[in-house]
Amino acid sequence: MALFFGRLHPLLVHLPIGLILLLAILELLARSPRFKHANANSGLILALVVPASMVAVLCGWLLSLGGGYQDRLLQLHKWTGIGTAAACALAGLLYSLDLKKAYRFCLFASVGVLMVASHFGGSLTHGSDYLTKYAPGPLRRWLGGAPATAPTIAVAKTRDVANLQAFNDVIQPLLQKDCVSCHGPEKSKGKLRLDSLAGVLKGGDSGPAILASKTADSPLLKRVRLPAGNEDHMPPDGKPQPDSDEISLLEWWIGAGAPGDKKMVELKVPPPIRRILDTRFGPTPIVAKVTPPKPLKEILPEAANLGDALKIVITPLSPNDPWLQCNASMLGTNFSDAELQRLLPLGANLRWLDVAGTRVTDAGLAYLAAMPNLQRLHLERTGVSDAGLVRLTGLGQLQYLDLYGTRVTDVGLGTLERLPQLKQLYVWETAVTPVAADAFVDARTDKSQVQRWQDQIEQLQSQIRDSRVAVELGTATVPAAQASATPINTQCPVSGKPIDGSKTTVYEGSVVAFCCDDCKAEFEKAPARFQAKLGKLMPKDSTTTK
Repeated sequence: MALFFGRLHPLLVHLPIGLILLLAILELLARSPRFKHANANSGLILALVVPASMVAVLCGWLLSLGGGYQDRLLQLHKWTGIGTAAACALAGLLYSLDLKKAYRFCLFASVGVLMVASHFGGSLTHGSDYLTKYAPGPLRRWLGGAPATAPTIAVAKTRDVANLQAFNDVIQPLLQKDCVSCHGPEKSKGKLRLDSLAGVLKGGDSGPAILASKTADSPLLKRVRLPAGNEDHMPPDGKPQPDSDEISLLEWWIGAGAPGDKKMVELKVPPPIRRILDTRFGPTPIVAKVTPPKPLKEILPEAANLGDALKIVITPLSPNDPWLQCNASMLGTNFSDAELQRLLPLGANLRWLDVAGTRVTDAGLAYLAAMPNLQRLHLERTGVSDAGLVRLTGLGQLQYLDLYGTRVTDVGLGTLERLPQLKQLYVWETAVTPVAADAFVDARTDKSQVQRWQDQIEQLQSQIRDSRVAVELGTATVPAAQASATPINTQCPVSGKPIDGSKTTVYEGSVVAFCCDDCKAEFEKAPARFQAKLGKLMPKDSTTTK
C-alpha cells in the first residue's frame, strides 16, 4: 500500500508546484496599480496549495521507502520538498494573521526552495547531469556540471569489428542506452546495477540478472522479451526499448558465457550476429545520394518519350504513386549498357527494372547507382559476374534479384549479404554452390527471433484451445466404425505429437486420432496432404478418396 500511494507522487506533485508559482505571479502583479486586485483570491489558492503540498510530500516519502535511489540525492530532494511544504504552511498561517509582508517573504522563499527541490527530483529520475548536460560551457561550469562528453552509445563506425571487446564495446553501450537510467550509480532499482560487468554478474535483490551460457533462464533476458504491457517487462512501457538486433546481441553474449574482456576475434560469432556487428560498427557502405522521385505527372511524359525512343515499355506501377516499371527484356541483345545509361533521367522513379536477356554487363551496372529506389531487378541471362555485383551494394531497398544463367559464383553471393532488404534471390544455372546458398540464408536469418515467434504462436494456439468450450450431449454422433474401432496411429499426423484418443475421425475406413481439435480440422480440410504419414498404417485394400 505504501508503494501504491507513493507512486502517486509524480502525479500529485505538479498541482502544488503550479499553485505556488501562480500565487507568486499574482502577488507580483498586485504590486502594480493596474493589477492591484490580482491577489484577491490568494486565500483560496493557499487553502488549496497547503494541503496539496502536504499530500505530495507524504506520497514522496512513501515512494522513497521502496529504495533504489542514490541516497545523497534522495535526502536532498526529500528535505527540500519538506521545506517547500513547510514554507507554504507558514505562508498560509501568516496570511490568515494578516501579516502580509511576512506572508510574501515566506511565499517567495518557498518558490526558491521549490526550484532546488525540483532540480534534485529531476536528478533522481534522469541523472545528476540532466539539467546541465547540454548547457553552454560557462553556464554548465557555473552550475557544477561535468564537462561535455560524447554519448556513451556513440561508437566510431570505422572500428575493426574483430578487435571489439564483447562487453565494453558491444553490450555495455546497449545497457547504458536502455537500462542504466534505472539501474545505475544514482538510481538502482532492486539494488541492481547494470553500469558495469561486475554489477551485471552480481545481480540485485531478486538474484542474478543473467546466468552465463543459459539464455532461457537469464532473468534479464526474460524481462526484455515479455510483452510491453506486462508489468514485469523491462524497460518499463513508455521508456526507450531495445530493438530486435540489440536483443539478439544480448542473447548471443549471454549464450557465449557472458565474456568480459574477450575480443570478437577470440569468440565464435554466428553469421547473423556478425551481420549485426558489421551493420552497427563496421565501415559505412558507400551509398549513392538519394534523389527524391519526381511527381508522376511530371515524369510520365519524359518516360513515354524515352520508352518510344528505346522501343521498351515504361509504365507507372500505380495511378497515385510516382514509381515506374521498365521492361527492356523484349529488345534482347539490342539493349546494352549504352541504352541502360539513357534511363538515368528516370532513375529516382524506377522501382522495377527488367533487363533479362540483354547485353548489359558489369560496367553497365554502375548506372544503377542512380536508381536507389529499385526494389525488383531482373539480370537473368546477362553478362553480369561477381565483379558487377559490387555495384549493387548501394541499392538499400532492393528486395528481389534474379541472376539466373549469369556468371555469378560463391564470391558474388557473399557480396550480396550487404543488401539489407533482399528477400528473394534466384541463382539457377550459376556457379553458386548449395553450401554457399545455405550460408547466405543462415547469415540473413535470425533463428533466435524466428524461434521466439514460433514459441509465441504455439502459446497463442494453446490459449485458443484452452478458451474453447465443449458440450457433450451423450448421444452417438460419430459413425459406428469410429466408435468401436481403435485408432491406427499413436502420433498426430499433423503435429507429430502424442494423440488424444477422444479427437478422432474416420479416413478411408480407418480411425485416425489427433492431438487436438485444430489438427483434426486441418486434416479434414485436406487429408491427402498427410496421407504419406499414414500410408504404412492404412489397410492395404484401402482406396484414396479425393
